[in-house]
Amino acid sequence: MPMESESYYTTDGDIAYIRVRSPHGPVRSEEQPWGLRDYDEATGDLVGLEVWSASKVLPEELVAALPRLEGRGTSIERQPA
Repeated sequence: MPMESESYYTTDGDIAYIRVRSPHGPVRSEEQPWGLRDYDEATGDLVGLEVWSASKVLPEELVAALPRLEGRGTSIERQPA
């Protein structure tokens, strides 16, 4: 799971994570053809989007504006919902 309040882009997997809001508790992920939608289990609110092949499907300006995750020693690994 990415940091609670952070959006990012990583070249590892070409993934962008866009945080919409911080969850109040556990998060449920719903797989889509383009990535994942993360929902707050308690409220049902959308809390984030994980976009796969981000550099191919998102505007170049958006990908460039996201903070880079590389170099922080963080491994990105999705856990089953």
